[in-house]
Parts: sequence; structure tokens; C-alpha cells
Amino acid sequence: MNVKLKEINPYTRQVTIAVPWEDLESAFEAHMRRFTKKVRMPGFRKGKVPRKVVVQNFGMELEAEFAQDSIEMHYSEALQEHKIVPVNQAKIEDLQFSRGTSLSFIATVEVEPQVKLPKYNRKMKVKKNIYIPDDADVDAYIEEVRQQFAELKTVEEGSGDGHLLLVDMQEMDTSGVPIIGKKVEDRYIKVGDGVFGGDNLSRLTDLKVGDTAMLETETTKEGGLTKYKLTVKNVQEEIFPEMDEEFIKKLDNEATDETSFRENVLKRIQERLDRDAEGQLNEAIIDYFLQSTDLEPPPSMVDNYIENSIEQAKSNNGETFDEDKYRNEARPSVVRSIKWYLIRKALVNGEELSVSDEEINEHIEKILESAEDEKGKIRRYYKKSSNKERLRDDLLDRSLFETLKEYAKISEVIISTSDLRKQRELSTEGA
Repeated sequence: MNVKLKEINPYTRQVTIAVPWEDLESAFEAHMRRFTKKVRMPGFRKGKVPRKVVVQNFGMELEAEFAQDSIEMHYSEALQEHKIVPVNQAKIEDLQFSRGTSLSFIATVEVEPQVKLPKYNRKMKVKKNIYIPDDADVDAYIEEVRQQFAELKTVEEGSGDGHLLLVDMQEMDTSGVPIIGKKVEDRYIKVGDGVFGGDNLSRLTDLKVGDTAMLETETTKEGGLTKYKLTVKNVQEEIFPEMDEEFIKKLDNEATDETSFRENVLKRIQERLDRDAEGQLNEAIIDYFLQSTDLEPPPSMVDNYIENSIEQAKSNNGETFDEDKYRNEARPSVVRSIKWYLIRKALVNGEELSVSDEEINEHIEKILESAEDEKGKIRRYYKKSSNKERLRDDLLDRSLFETLKEYAKISEVIISTSDLRKQRELSTEGA
């Protein structure tokens, strides 16, 4: 077998294969014997049709079958010989074969391109956010927790700021006529919260069960208004628990009083912000490589990823959607994901990183130590090899980013959560 390999572009290979007849003859004869045994013709018993008659009547079919089988076998041999790992189905062209002559064809296939990494061990510069929380974050957390444990009390004398209304909301047209199909039943709204404040606050005040009210909300950038008719079905107020010793112990066994509770909350907030910062740093490192690496993913990898996502979405949701729109919208993020997959693979190989089975088992044991009531569930989960491999991938990611951070020149940016709140307020006002 003669094989010629041509690089069309970084991810496309053209494989020209030629096999002389002397290397095919014995296989062809064996194929012909099998083929003849299946032939049925009038005047002959099955499998007893003379060879010459078979060739005269089925010669083209016989050669086509043999050529197809031979293509698959010799194509696989060529891939192994030249260490080619295709990422798509090969396109077969210029097939030439007839009994007594050589077999030749051209296979065009896509492969993972070779990744030329930047000199990241000297030139990688990234920024890391350092978040500083404050008492306002603790207050917000405590308020959220108190709301979660709040009890609801029915209000008889009429609604006020902060009360909860159970309502039916009917959208109205400009002339005040209800729009069919635009009614939402049994919705809870909070008086004074968001669109239910401002000019609507007075409209939602002093309402009782059975009362109606007209509500206006701005629904377009041009300032267009949508009108709703609200029918009140219940009025309630939230009774929040006091931050006494009993409630604090319910939330945090380690806290002895409100001061120590607040300290513990602040510590947990800081830990969460630190995790967020590490995740953002990892993304900054990924961005560095994406921007610094000249790499185009094979189109077939992108297309296959998108098509698999569509099939999975259809299988999970059972709903139809605009598949062409999804393909167009998903493509940029899919290209990014596959490009990082190829870069990550090159980095892992270059740094000679790996995760052993022993390391995986040790990590699972650590998880079990901190999960008293879930041990059986966790063991069952990691009995599946796919879940173990997913864990191996996560640990490999952790090892990779730890290694890359050692190379990186990291400049820290101090950000207070109070500044973040101000930014959110400004963006909300400008929206």
C-alpha cells in the first residue's frame, strides 16, 4: 500500500491511498466466493451459479462491495501508520477500482490542529480582583435570611408599603378593554418593590380583598406603558424573626451572640468572594490564551458540538425551537469552547500533568468525610466511571490553573463591594 499525506490547512489532511492488485487479489477471491454463495438466478441452485455467469451479471455490484470494504480497511491502516486521529467522517473521492487493477482513492479528513502556544511562562500578565466586603453585605444577608424565615399575617385594614398582595393581573389595551390570553392568576407582588413602587405605590395602598386597581409599567426603551387591572385576593404582611439568641443558634451553632454571628457571616461572604475572584482569574487566564494563540478549530468539531446540543435540548425538553437561530447564536461560544479545549489539551501535555486513580480516590474520601448523611449517595455517584472521569477532569483543571498561576504576572485590583453596589445602581438608573 502506498500512502501520500498532504496538509491542506492546519486542520485538514488529504490522504491518497493506492493498493496494487497483487495485495488485493486473495481478498477479492475470498469476497467473490462469499458473494457467489448468496446469488440466486433462475435455472441455478442458490450458491451454485458459475463464476463466469456471476461476473457477467453482477460484476459491477461485486466490485463496488469489495471496493467499499477495502476502502474502510486500508483507510484505517493508513490512519494508524501516519498517526492521524480524525475528528469527522472522511470524504472519499476519485475512487478507482476494477478486477485485476489497483485500488486507489483520496480521503479528505479533519484533525485537531497543532497548537502553537505563546511564551506564557514569561509573557502572561493578568489581573486579579480582590473583593472587600463590608457591614452592608452582612446586613443584606441577615435581611435575606429573616425574609426566608418570615411568617405571613393577614391584613384586614388595607394594604401598605411592604405588604404582600395576592392578585390576578389582567393586561388591558389602550382603550381599557381586557386583552384575551393576557391574564396571570395568583401572583404575589410586594407593595413598593420595583415597578410596584414609585407612581404605582399610591395605587396599591389601602387595598382590601376584592378591591381592584389599575397599574402602569414601562415596558419599552421608548417609554411605552402597559396597563394592568389588578384584583386583590389576599393582603398579608411579613413578620420577621428577631435576631435573638434562639434565632442566631438556629442559623449558626458556632455563634454565641449577634456580634460573633456577624463576624462568621462576614467570613463566609469573604470566602465566597474569594472563590468568585479565583474563578474570574481563571477566566482571565483563558482569555489570555484565546487572544494570544492563533488557532482555528475544525469546522466539523464546531458543527458536531452544536448539533449534539440541539439533540440534547430536544431530548430533555421535548420542545421545538428555532434551530437555525440557535446555531447562529451558539456558534461564537462554541468556537470559544473548542478553541480552549484544544489549547488546554496542549497545555496539559506540555506541562506533563495527569491525575492518577489514587488521587481520585483520595479526593472522594475527603468528600465523604465532610458528608455525614450523604455517604451512600456519594459512593453510588462515583461508582459510575463517567462521574469519576468528570472528577478527574476537574482535578486536572485545578492542577493546570495552579501551574499557570505560578508563571503569570498577576496584578491585584482592590474592589470594595460598596463600589460594586454603586455601579449596579448607576446601571439600573441608566437602563
